[in-house]
Amino acid sequence: MAVNPPRLSPPLSVPGFRVGTASCGVKSPELKGKRQDLALIVADQPTHAAGVFTQNRFRAACVDFGQETVEKHGEDIRCIVANSGNANAGVGEMERAWARQLIEAGAQAAGCLPEQTLSASTGVIGEPFPIGRIEAGMRDAAAALAPDGWARAADAIRTTDTFPKWASTRFGDYTITGIAKGSGMIHPNMATMLAFVVTDAPLTHAQLQPMLRRVADRTFNSISVDGDTSTNDTLYLLAGGIGQGRAPLGESEARAFEDALLGVCQQLAQLIVRDGEGVSKFVTIRVTGAKSEAEARQIGRSIAVSPLVKTAFAGSDANWGRILMAIGNAGVAIDRSRVSLAADDVAIIENGQLRKDYRDADGMAVFARPEFTLHVGLGLGEGSATVWTGDLTHDYITINAEYRT
Repeated sequence: MAVNPPRLSPPLSVPGFRVGTASCGVKSPELKGKRQDLALIVADQPTHAAGVFTQNRFRAACVDFGQETVEKHGEDIRCIVANSGNANAGVGEMERAWARQLIEAGAQAAGCLPEQTLSASTGVIGEPFPIGRIEAGMRDAAAALAPDGWARAADAIRTTDTFPKWASTRFGDYTITGIAKGSGMIHPNMATMLAFVVTDAPLTHAQLQPMLRRVADRTFNSISVDGDTSTNDTLYLLAGGIGQGRAPLGESEARAFEDALLGVCQQLAQLIVRDGEGVSKFVTIRVTGAKSEAEARQIGRSIAVSPLVKTAFAGSDANWGRILMAIGNAGVAIDRSRVSLAADDVAIIENGQLRKDYRDADGMAVFARPEFTLHVGLGLGEGSATVWTGDLTHDYITINAEYRT
């Protein structure tokens, strides 16, 4: 039940990268041949890489391996291999062995070394990993490698997503293309999401890693569907320009690249919320006047994750008292006499008081829209942040009650 999903232009091919997919029947042997569930991203030359990972302390082995590889070999990455249908998480001692087998199979298919290979898995947690079926389909993914495989890869990494997600942009002579999956178990500190972004721009690992963390905070760490952070969340960024013989971008060019990267990741993050499980409303929460950006984001997240607020969204109920409750629950010091609140162009609270001209019917009309924006003013400083979320409907319960069946 996606909310106003945009009509996406075809993803742009990125020079130096090829993408292939295969159908392995990862979730069930009966699905083999019916949907793609394995993606292989291969760089023709070594790339510089960065990664941001889930903060869930029960995180999957593929996340552990990925972080280790980026830290040790972040200047020499050639491949990402990813599957949907099974998370390979929460399954005990065999988890690391299966994750290592996935990496080795991906490396062999890509024609590179395991230490040049990153992996990611998504799907059901706590079930044995069908590595045999994946290994059997890896040759098909390798045979399908092509520069224009991004849309197929975006489709292959989906789980409960109702549509594939991608975004592309040009940055001068360079291209940035990213794909993502995510629909439920979405909350800051990443989410049940995989996102892979590549570019032919020349940036070093030392440039990429802090840049990706900043971008993640303002995009993938600024969305919430249901308040749960997954075991497998992974965001990778590969930059192939140095491997293609180009000199690294200078400081000013790198800042401009970061702005372009932010735009791509923001598009992907918003697509995840629009496709949230059971979501019927897309809500932007803009917090201004905080003492810092971090405090503004913390308040935005508190509103975004509140079940009482989200069910009010679902019921088109402009229950502003619940929003004030969530602001007060954020763990951030506020001055109630300075707080303001508006929904789109309808002002509700000003200087901590209900406006005399506020009419509940006006607020209800805004909350009935499929998209609207909450404006929260704190009157304490220059810090601001934007968070995106949706409502919480009966459909969310239905989807997750039947997830394994």
